[in-house]
Amino acid sequence: MTHRILILGGTTEARQLAGKLAARASVTLSLAGRTESPVAQGVPVRSGGFGGADGLAAYLTETATDLLIDATHPYAAQISANAAQAARMAGVPILALRRPGWEPVEGDRWTLVGTVGDAAQALGPAPRRVFLALGRQEVAAFEAAPQHHYVIRSVDPVEPKLAVPDAEYLLARGPFRDAEERALLE
Repeated sequence: MTHRILILGGTTEARQLAGKLAARASVTLSLAGRTESPVAQGVPVRSGGFGGADGLAAYLTETATDLLIDATHPYAAQISANAAQAARMAGVPILALRRPGWEPVEGDRWTLVGTVGDAAQALGPAPRRVFLALGRQEVAAFEAAPQHHYVIRSVDPVEPKLAVPDAEYLLARGPFRDAEERALLE
């Protein structure tokens, strides 16, 4: 009997896991659909939302899914909450994979904020050079702080461009090597 697995993805880890499981099970990878040209996945892909927890529960039941794996991006709190609720509703086991969060190390200077808008405000009034590596849907919050120079890295172009006088755009897809990241920041 072939097991059916639905992986909620959008991360490198989800793609790698789907590839490894594909030889042992029937795997479908679900992507949010926010990236215009996702990397080829090597397994069947469904794109777009489910319509909340109820829609995902119905999908799990209709497709006779045996296991739901939540390997979404760490910032995707809503889909993770929906996945947990849908799994309970459909009686399907769920496994949630989480990247470990960054931990402060000696010499770091962290400013913890609750939202992207709070991060823009925390930059303060004095002009700074700011590196943004956020989803392109979230960068607009930084228009509230137009005095800064922004370097914005995204997988897809930020459209419309940020309404600030000084911004550079880098299109790139991770994962990124430490040496490359250091060179970019320097």
